[in-house]
Amino acid sequence: MNGRTLEGETMIIKVRHTNHGETTTRRFKIDRHIKLDELKNKMCERFNINYEKGIKLFYFDEDNDHVIVSFEDELTLALESNKVPIFEIVDKPKIVDRECIYPQVPKGDPGDCVKILVESQYLTLANAMRKDTEAWGTYIYSNDSDIVKVLVHSEKMGLADDPPPYDVIVTLRLLPGNLKYIGTTNRGVTTLNYGPYDLSFIVENVRIVPV
Repeated sequence: MNGRTLEGETMIIKVRHTNHGETTTRRFKIDRHIKLDELKNKMCERFNINYEKGIKLFYFDEDNDHVIVSFEDELTLALESNKVPIFEIVDKPKIVDRECIYPQVPKGDPGDCVKILVESQYLTLANAMRKDTEAWGTYIYSNDSDIVKVLVHSEKMGLADDPPPYDVIVTLRLLPGNLKYIGTTNRGVTTLNYGPYDLSFIVENVRIVPV
């Protein structure tokens, strides 16, 4: 049955979880019509993760792209895969694993939380439009992407010609790399296609720090 093992209303899925650089993979059966919260809870039980601190759920689609699952319809698409669906869970710990100052490139392992201080002098439209910096991807970016470009492109910040009276602390969540990053144009910033690459990030939060 298209590589999927079914017994009545059950199916087999494969789930990966990386903790401190070590990846564990499990296979188990679930109800084909399982709800998203129920699935997350089941995964947390299998990997001994504290559900209260939260997880992010992704799956690998037919192009082997790393696709986030946040809504019930997205889960339905993942479970309709023509092979055994492969999911990945990423912890959302409250602690900060690493810190750096822009323009340093965020480093770490998938699942790490990285905070980057971006000083006011860099928070200008001209800096976001610079020709000597690049960003790759849309929503999920390669970790060598320019943070200021990403802030504008992802609609996390709007910038003006003059520096604002504040710095920002950007919280990134590091994710596994993608085979392919798709570039788009948004808010006047164009990101590029690329891939494969071994580490990605998403922007989780931007906090203003008055100066």
